[in-house]
Amino acid sequence: MSTPDAWFNNLPKITRTYMTLCFATTCMTQFGLLSPKTIYLDFDLVFFHFNFWRLVTSFLFVGKFSFNFLVCLLILGQYGSVLENDPFVAGGGPSADFAFMLLFGGSVLSIIGFILGYPFLGVPLIFMILYVWSRKHTEQIVSFWGFKFKALYFPWAMIGFTLLTGGDPIPELAGVFAGHVYYFLLEILPNTKNINLLQTPQFLVNFFPSDNNRPVTGAAAPRQAAAATGPSRYNWGGGRTLGRD
Repeated sequence: MSTPDAWFNNLPKITRTYMTLCFATTCMTQFGLLSPKTIYLDFDLVFFHFNFWRLVTSFLFVGKFSFNFLVCLLILGQYGSVLENDPFVAGGGPSADFAFMLLFGGSVLSIIGFILGYPFLGVPLIFMILYVWSRKHTEQIVSFWGFKFKALYFPWAMIGFTLLTGGDPIPELAGVFAGHVYYFLLEILPNTKNINLLQTPQFLVNFFPSDNNRPVTGAAAPRQAAAATGPSRYNWGGGRTLGRD
């Protein structure tokens, strides 16, 4: 069994960096070292007071120390790492394609945040990752509080759990929306209309070089890994923890 330290160090670089920044941001706000007022998304402050950092920092705060905070980090660590290692093909190699997905999703969610007045977008972005992963591994079996079902339904089970526990499902639904827009433009539209609108830009390819850049030809059909029909590595439930099946 690998140690938590080994597990963390084995995470791919983007997932590991984002997870670290989310954890550090919550720690600093929890202990009074950083005020949420300095990092929330406010377009007036962004464009009229040049607080451009808010376009990034609003995605780093996922709430105070809580069960939901832990769930967000575990979703990011587990499903973000899988998706970064094997994302939907956008022509730039695994890490570059994953970075492009986050950049595209962040742009969509920023618009949603502006319309709905949501100051923090970390939860929606992490939920977008979960949704895109569920579309990539539709047949994989996951276990959630003792119930087993296909990964395709996992995001909806999480939203249902949020409703049952009195939480606000809108941020999670926003993540689903952003994820589906990305999935539609990258996979469905090319397959049905032969129209390719999304491709990883060259600057991301240069920043995240890969030996196996994969050109976009139509759309890459979701490839099911050999373990796709097996159970998910993590079991949701049993005392609100994630453990091995």
